[in-house]
Amino acid sequence: MTTTLTSRRSASLWTSAILLACSIAAQIVYPLVDGVARDRATVVVVAAAAAAMVAHATFRLGALRAVAVFAATAGIGWTAEIVGVATGFPFGDYVYATDRIGPSVAEVPVIIGLAWTAGGYSMWWISALISDRRPVRIALATAGMVGWDLYLDPQMVSARLWSWSTVDAGLPGIDQIPVTNYLGWAGVACVMFVLLSVIDLKPVAVTPLASVAPLGWFTWTWLGSALAFLVFLDDSALHAAVPYGLIGMGILGVPAAVALARRTRSGIN
Repeated sequence: MTTTLTSRRSASLWTSAILLACSIAAQIVYPLVDGVARDRATVVVVAAAAAAMVAHATFRLGALRAVAVFAATAGIGWTAEIVGVATGFPFGDYVYATDRIGPSVAEVPVIIGLAWTAGGYSMWWISALISDRRPVRIALATAGMVGWDLYLDPQMVSARLWSWSTVDAGLPGIDQIPVTNYLGWAGVACVMFVLLSVIDLKPVAVTPLASVAPLGWFTWTWLGSALAFLVFLDDSALHAAVPYGLIGMGILGVPAAVALARRTRSGIN
């Protein structure tokens, strides 16, 4: 019985790494295609990343808690998006292009909920490298989510996957996205991480394979997005988002890198 359980956990871990590789491959393809092919690449990027995080959570926490992680991330995020589109709260007044990236419910593409799982689980795992104190983890993971959206929203608005009714109330250089959006992201992410602080308090393992999915997703998104915006994507307007994304995700990423380096030097897994 123990051998079977160990095999299943190992399979979940390898599955998470393979799925992350699929997500990254789709991101590499993304700037090379356009139109419908680019929209399909977007779906693969998000779905594969979310599935990678669920598989990784299954490895760490077991199937039941992995389902709870999915509910706390995709469920909270997607519900907030539905409320946001219908009422303008908590993000601001915006609409999705509902005919491009898969089926929609209540005018919100289903795939959007999966994006919250991909980012949310990774941020929560990364925060554990820095501190095991719940308030600190919640604050750092929330900052990481907002930092990610400083990349995500400019790119998706450029791709016309969603649009804002107010286009001049944002940060300098990316004023097409209102500041209320980032405040909304902070609020929703904070609620999400409060729930995760109840569901997932297990220490993280930083062995190479056990780190691939959450650490790989975060690092690729944090640094790879900057490179893509500056070199590979065909919209110079995205250049202004790069320092925001680098600094925003760096609030979580820099101390996590320092903590990881200390663990590595001391041989702590």
